[in-house]
Amino acid sequence: MADSDLAREWIQLQSQLLTQLIEHDDLSFTYDAHTNTFPGLHIVGGVDISYPRTDPNHAIVALTILSFPSLSLLHQTTFEVCIDVPYIAGFLAFREIRAYKQAFAALQVDRPDLMPQILLVDGNGLLHPRRFGSACHLGIELNVPTIGVAKNFLHFDDLAHVDGKELKHVFRNGASEIELKGQSGCVYGKAVRPPGNASNPIFVSVGHRVSLDMAVHVVRACSKFRVPEPIRVADQQSRKIAQTIESIVP
Repeated sequence: MADSDLAREWIQLQSQLLTQLIEHDDLSFTYDAHTNTFPGLHIVGGVDISYPRTDPNHAIVALTILSFPSLSLLHQTTFEVCIDVPYIAGFLAFREIRAYKQAFAALQVDRPDLMPQILLVDGNGLLHPRRFGSACHLGIELNVPTIGVAKNFLHFDDLAHVDGKELKHVFRNGASEIELKGQSGCVYGKAVRPPGNASNPIFVSVGHRVSLDMAVHVVRACSKFRVPEPIRVADQQSRKIAQTIESIVP
């Protein structure tokens, strides 16, 4: 099937799945703003996929499970998969969703007691031209609360007025977070200042079953460095394996 035909098919599926999206808090925990604590939250998860430069269809999937609030590693699932779905911009979830679902199926078998109460996804949620990025897709497929966390700003028409370089300048001047509001009036997410002295923001958006404010609170609480720990640990492990594969390929 040609990429254009595939894209049209995927747009229809995204539109159908979007009707199932929940943008308010449907969680097993709460947030206490007075104490900046999360009563009931004990387990958080993160997912990431890395690709060896020597083989773009060979993927390493990592799912990490961390305790909260200590952020210590409880469990990690890592495995290699062959991905035969083509990459088309704006449809990354269709390429990677099967691998993520395999990781969760393995967790369900090995440690069903460690299913995450909320999952941080290396990618976007509502911060997407059709308001349906990887975090939304994965959240609906798994029926788990998800948050999209992106390291780079995704440019698209409704946010054409937002200048990524200007955002960094605003954060250097002390801003803690900036709402990403489209010309249509739609709020897609927030640019969030990471801990410490860094001025390069991360981009947080609703995935599924969580509000934007709660998503930002959770991401901040899970962050020691720029990238939240559940994703950072998953990224480290998947990259390590990808680099090993690169080193042995002639």
